[in-house]
Amino acid sequence: MKQLIQLLPDHIANQIAAGEVVQRPASVVKELLENAVDAGATRIELLIKDAGKALVQVIDNGCGMSAVDARMSFERHATSKIRKSEDLFNIRTMGFRGEAMASIAAVAQVNMRTRLHDAELGHEIVIEGSEIKKMEPCMCSKGTSLQVKNLFFNVPARRNFLKSNPVEIRHILNEFIRVALSQPEIAMRLDNQGTIVYDLPAAGLEDRLLALIGKEYKGQLIPIGEETTYLGMQGFIAQPEICKRRASEQFFFVNRRFIKSSYLHHAVKRAYEGLIPEDAHPFYCIFFDIAPEHVDINIHPTKTEIKFDDERTVYQLLHSIVRKGIGEHHQGPALRQSEDEDSFVRLIAQTPLPVQALDEGISNFSSKPSTGLLSGKNGGGFTSRVPADSGSNWGERFPGGWSERSGGGKQEAIPNFLFPDPPQQLEKAAAEAPQPTGFLAQMGQRYIVSPSKDGLIVIDQCHAHQRILFERLKRAGGRTALASQGLLFPRTLSFSPMDFSFMREVEAEVRLMGFDLNEFGQNTYILHGVPAELKGSKAEKFFEEIITEVREAGGVDVKEKVHDRLAKSIAMKSAMAAGTSLDAIEMKTLVDQLFACEQPGHSPTGKPTYYKLGIKDLEQFFLKNT
Repeated sequence: MKQLIQLLPDHIANQIAAGEVVQRPASVVKELLENAVDAGATRIELLIKDAGKALVQVIDNGCGMSAVDARMSFERHATSKIRKSEDLFNIRTMGFRGEAMASIAAVAQVNMRTRLHDAELGHEIVIEGSEIKKMEPCMCSKGTSLQVKNLFFNVPARRNFLKSNPVEIRHILNEFIRVALSQPEIAMRLDNQGTIVYDLPAAGLEDRLLALIGKEYKGQLIPIGEETTYLGMQGFIAQPEICKRRASEQFFFVNRRFIKSSYLHHAVKRAYEGLIPEDAHPFYCIFFDIAPEHVDINIHPTKTEIKFDDERTVYQLLHSIVRKGIGEHHQGPALRQSEDEDSFVRLIAQTPLPVQALDEGISNFSSKPSTGLLSGKNGGGFTSRVPADSGSNWGERFPGGWSERSGGGKQEAIPNFLFPDPPQQLEKAAAEAPQPTGFLAQMGQRYIVSPSKDGLIVIDQCHAHQRILFERLKRAGGRTALASQGLLFPRTLSFSPMDFSFMREVEAEVRLMGFDLNEFGQNTYILHGVPAELKGSKAEKFFEEIITEVREAGGVDVKEKVHDRLAKSIAMKSAMAAGTSLDAIEMKTLVDQLFACEQPGHSPTGKPTYYKLGIKDLEQFFLKNT
């Protein structure tokens, strides 16, 4: 009988293993930086070309390697950190499985130069696709320099799955920042295409934080810390006033290893409860120092997820310490730590072993148009026209222009400030739309009342206008660039390296929405114009929202999400304010355009645009009160 099961050749087995370890250039960056940390380096330099696809190079002044160790480092499961199975539960180094270098060498062209500190000569090894091409003595600096070139050169299908350069750079920056935060005492440098992105001297944690996440947090960080017999905890949290919608400036480190934990994140957010909006996230950088036997770090290939032997204790301690830190730096009495929380911290401090968790007047028509509905700009590129028999300022109030409609044998001028052509969704809303021949009345300069087929319909004019503008912006922005209003004085917008990478990723989409901007130097844009509906003073807020959207999108349909975010923000800030008086034609135009929308029932933020009061509702009310 023919034998079906056979051993894979080494080079194929290595490529399969590389699929787990090396997913993108950032994976290589992570492994090489962690190896440099384990080597005891005090200075590490990272060089990137073509977003890591052409070159990832890490140079360190660590201990270096002998010729034998340098050769063995490329063998699978070769490591200096594990000798027996018990060592798996006493790990404090970053790498330990001995797969990283073998996996990288299987899918790239690798050049390593390494030298021991007490040696006169170093050694060079050149490997391509797991095959050693050269191994000989060489002159080099103390420590190790490792170049990884042409990633996935022998697996072109894998290379095709890599994203655009801005996306890959963003992932590289993430890995660099995490290592740089976890090792503030190590000087680190990042060079991208010959441009220095970060040049970080050895420093304390607070100085390293400010250098990486931005000077905006200076004076806004709250130090926290607690030492118990079970674990130590220290770090910084942000004051509630500067919390943002971003869910990416949160860092947990366990024994200097970056981890992700939604469970522990919940503990921090609960400590901020009542102080920040529900959709906001506080910044924090928190280090846990715990005996390795209380932690299992070998449950995930990337080692970003771990398990504590007593998660409930860690959760309660983290929540108490964060709440105490906020209370000490905030004057709100509600933030003072409760006696129960104080006693819990004391209990943990006195407990030598982990505490075991327990189970656990109606019409208001105006004969004259009023002012202030919209800014006096021609939005959307349409041409305004003022009726010859009207002295009103229609061009300012409805900047979208006019259309003419026949009705009853005469031409009627209607301000067309929304769509060049209304969408074909009229049948969908016909059942609830107001009667075309019914009256329209404004109530409280906020609501429009009109009869419908079987009752009354009350429209919130602000929410309705937001929905109309939102759909116009979405439609127009997808086809051609929206009108831009030039700024009298161009503005300089500076970003952190991470935020700058986000902006570059969606720069084309931002331009389509009417922002006229150009790159200007390192991590900087010059803003020359903004969408015609906006004022220049609001630009920074919009860019913050854009960056937040890119962060949260995670690379999935990011351009569409940014487009929606911009359209929503512009519509919300450009729509009419409450208290705007409308005349009969303005009300009719607003109502007609609302029910021509694809989703007329809700504003861009999900608030209802109208309320229908049916005849049956009226009958029940009057019968109930007779």
